[in-house]
Amino acid sequence: SFWKLNNNLSIIHQEKYLTYLPHSGFNNQRMELEYAIFLAWYLNRTLIIPHLLLFKGAAPITSKSYDSMYKDLNVLITSGKLRKKKVTYTKWNWEELMDFTFVKQNIKYIHRQDFNFTQLIESLHINNNAEVYKIINSRQQQYYDDPTSTTELGYLQERVNLIDLKNRNEKLLHFGSLFAEVKIIAQLPENQKFWSQLKHKMLINNLMIINIVNDIIDKIGGTDNFIGAHARIGDSRFEINKNQTVQKLIKSLQEDFKHIKEKNNSSCSPTKIFLATDVQKNDTSIRPFFQTFPCIYVLSDFNDLLEPLKSLKNPMD
Repeated sequence: SFWKLNNNLSIIHQEKYLTYLPHSGFNNQRMELEYAIFLAWYLNRTLIIPHLLLFKGAAPITSKSYDSMYKDLNVLITSGKLRKKKVTYTKWNWEELMDFTFVKQNIKYIHRQDFNFTQLIESLHINNNAEVYKIINSRQQQYYDDPTSTTELGYLQERVNLIDLKNRNEKLLHFGSLFAEVKIIAQLPENQKFWSQLKHKMLINNLMIINIVNDIIDKIGGTDNFIGAHARIGDSRFEINKNQTVQKLIKSLQEDFKHIKEKNNSSCSPTKIFLATDVQKNDTSIRPFFQTFPCIYVLSDFNDLLEPLKSLKNPMD
């Protein structure tokens, strides 16, 4: 079926809706979802949530124009291919991964099963194009809760006051991409409070993943016995700047944690480092990191603890 409803929800003709198009990797999609939840709450609309798309390797669905993304998503879901190439991916229901307790308390939502626009509007009993407001340039927009705000746009190109979206009467607001480092400027106290609570409460709650993470933490020595560092350097613009990224990370750690003993023998310093990265441990780009610090762990050091993930099967596949 097209819809998977949360238990307390029924589709009614008077309801107003909001949805968006997901793209890129896990974190970009997570940020899009969080912004969409805020918008649904602020605009008092039922959120139509697309699946999380987990790709093997670099995500082939990237931030593009509204029509291009819609076409790519629909072709991918219906054929498993994109531009005639087979794509290895899986669809995942966000509620099977994240804690939706806070979300359920604050908005109504529906899980969308595909990217067929015609089926979407039919399922919402929309018979007139005038009932749909397509925000086709959403990827260039920044949203403000305070119409009097003097905060500048940054790299985004168009300012939109949320009160203007709230006044729209169309049954469906359909965004394209909702991704940006800062998509919503929430400056009014009530909105800041909601955004802060959402960020703190919408966490991964998949028990298998949590147990694996806790086992890795225990092996390293416990929660307060290591520093976590992140280096995305394996794809697109991140790969181009990988050497600068590694040097910047080394400098940041040296400045922020002056007690770290640099490498002068084979033993570990009291402070260990877990490096989350998307390149292999033997990649030359992160060699300076290993040459600088004596005790570094990466995910592949714990392959034995990752074994349960191999038995994890998505019922939708």
